[in-house]
Amino acid sequence: MTESAFWLTFPKLSADMRTGYRLMLELNHSYNMDCMQGMAQFPDGYFDLAVVDPPYGGAGNTFKCSDKTRFGGRFDRYRSTSPAVQNLAGGYSITRTGGAWAAKYGKKIIAWDNAPRPEYFDELFRVSKQQIIWGGNYFDLPPCRCFLIWNKPNIPTDFTMAQCEFAWCSLNENAKLISLSSTRSKDAKHWHPTEKPIGLYDWIFRLFCHPGDKILDTHLGSGNSRKAAYDAGLDFIGFEVDPEYYAKGCADFDAYAAQQSLFRQAAAESAGEQLCLL
Repeated sequence: MTESAFWLTFPKLSADMRTGYRLMLELNHSYNMDCMQGMAQFPDGYFDLAVVDPPYGGAGNTFKCSDKTRFGGRFDRYRSTSPAVQNLAGGYSITRTGGAWAAKYGKKIIAWDNAPRPEYFDELFRVSKQQIIWGGNYFDLPPCRCFLIWNKPNIPTDFTMAQCEFAWCSLNENAKLISLSSTRSKDAKHWHPTEKPIGLYDWIFRLFCHPGDKILDTHLGSGNSRKAAYDAGLDFIGFEVDPEYYAKGCADFDAYAAQQSLFRQAAAESAGEQLCLL
């Protein structure tokens, strides 16, 4: 139900009763909507932890480009004008990571690779008690003690992709490091260009969360954060503005949750059989 629909349902509520009201979305769901609209429906400090991976095209001095994306301006040498892989940003494609990657993801990624405005961070800090922001080195954030580093041991020094990624963290902890391959399994379907592995989110939730904590992901993407939150027994809200990514993410999560449920049922039955033998 939208907020406007809610008030139409209760037209006699006074203006005073509406003051400070926020229509909260249901937990343990993802939503195909702009995260700014979504966050506006929650009160201050509602989420225990926000783990987000916003796009950073056009953010920071290094990647400020004429067309506001990380692949434009001074990075024109990484583009191609090949008509075979034209995209929404003036007939260019991304070639810095190879033709196959560009052909599969180039058109889509340039369309959404724009860094969020400062208002996004104001709202993120309002609705969450703690924050972990991947790519935080591209944004104007305060110094942090507990930054996170994801080391990718499978990426060689001379490869075009980064060997590690940085996450800004608001928690008052020591800095943390995890070495985890970014290689994708051949038997699984991968459809998002900036997918982070479930193991990365598993690690974060083990370190910083307790069962029942409420988690927010404003840029859901592949949905792996949602899967890890499900496994950890955490309440979760995720927003994804792209309809295609959202639909694929929902189908992927439903299949994952059904499979995990079968595993848990089999494990419980096995444990029961072992008890009967004692």
